[in-house]
Amino acid sequence: MKRIILSLVLISLISCSKELVEPKVIVDNNKGAIFVLSIELTKKSDTIPVSGTYKPNVTATYSNGLKMDFSDSVVFTTTDTTFFLKDKTYYGSKSGKGVFNISYKNFTIKDTVIVSEIEYLPVNTKLKSTGNGIITIPVVIINYLPTKDGVNLDMEKAPDGFYKYNYSTLNAVKNKILSEKIVDKYSIEEGTKFRDYGKNITKQYVNIDVIKYINIYELNLVPWPSDGYQTHHNTIDFKSLFSKINLKELVEIHGVKEVWFTSFPKDNYPSVMADKNSSDKTYWYDFPETNMASPTSGDVSNSERKNTDLPIYNKTYVVYGCNASRGVDTDLHVRGHQLESQMSYLDKDNIWWDKFAKVGRAGNTHWCPNSTSHYDYGNKTLVKSDIMTWKPSGGTFVDVNVDTWLSSKKYNFDMVVNTLTGGSYDNNTSDQVKWLIFWWQSVPGYQNNITDGNKTIPNWWDLYYNWDDAVKSGKKLIQ
Repeated sequence: MKRIILSLVLISLISCSKELVEPKVIVDNNKGAIFVLSIELTKKSDTIPVSGTYKPNVTATYSNGLKMDFSDSVVFTTTDTTFFLKDKTYYGSKSGKGVFNISYKNFTIKDTVIVSEIEYLPVNTKLKSTGNGIITIPVVIINYLPTKDGVNLDMEKAPDGFYKYNYSTLNAVKNKILSEKIVDKYSIEEGTKFRDYGKNITKQYVNIDVIKYINIYELNLVPWPSDGYQTHHNTIDFKSLFSKINLKELVEIHGVKEVWFTSFPKDNYPSVMADKNSSDKTYWYDFPETNMASPTSGDVSNSERKNTDLPIYNKTYVVYGCNASRGVDTDLHVRGHQLESQMSYLDKDNIWWDKFAKVGRAGNTHWCPNSTSHYDYGNKTLVKSDIMTWKPSGGTFVDVNVDTWLSSKKYNFDMVVNTLTGGSYDNNTSDQVKWLIFWWQSVPGYQNNITDGNKTIPNWWDLYYNWDDAVKSGKKLIQ
């Protein structure tokens, strides 16, 4: 009879869910009534990030020695503002220490949880190196996602729309940014296939390999290091941020060459100015499109080139500033300006602006060969250009227009990204994205074999990515 009674007890316990009730009628003939002796934490959540959820494992011990998972039967309560309760779930809302009371009937235990402003995520496999290129560029991705409740993006610190707020959830923002970074990666790699132009037969020169993917929820702002320009702005305290994530080790030991920093900067956008809380400029901030910290050349970037705004390590790294309100087009756009900055620095022979990056020749970040104004990527007018056969003294000039880089070029990777409003966008239809990839493939790259008289053109991507060596060795764009 004892075996039957204990089986009924076990069935009773297993069948309980949210409100698990102690058996009162069923008894063990040898031990009498079975009841809860204690509850205890069996798996703690010692540290969670902002936006993480609190859900430890709780075990109850019964008077007969039986142990059962009580995680769904206990009640969690806290008065600590480091957590936000939504739909019966506690979310980390700001960094700090939170104390929870965990109770079941007359039993109560406490748990202390640390909420961190930094979230290290596993790197998506699509952001890892495929090994298809010649050199590998280690990258750190950092996304700034301020929040008040751990669930939604904070519009006061991160306005998520130029004309009007979308009031995005953190999950929507995270999905959008991740999808864009994946397309960024493949677009950058594609751009180093010298003169492939959609044929998908040329070996890429660069492997992008993201080694850290970080969401940061709280940051310090510092005055913009300006000489009268953008005087109302603050900017990110990158020194403090990079100290927290130990970027020094990542650069000096792990060889990180790039930091992709994504955020929703706050300025006098129509959406911000329509907000009654926008008059307080405490949270207004922006950051350079690109910024370099270099022990060899100093700051060579599309910034105000202050050598004090980033920590200097024993190797060069570049911070790419990405506006999360925009997309892949501007992520790649800022890289185009960094290429212009670095090539201009090395150019001792008037090659870059006078013979390569000009209208009618190979063009540049703002101007295609047929452009008549800045950002004129979609111009249908046919203009003669030698972009596809360029050499300093002139290649073969043929008619080009937007169709040369947009509709006629297909790349062997998915270019679709998520949007904040729940839809998607195909960057294969973006004339700017397609122009930048086409332009980069026209940059003299790996095994370009371009000669001009008795001179040769080196691999400019090697100069770009192996910057310290290029500067120390006095390398130029033509030799």
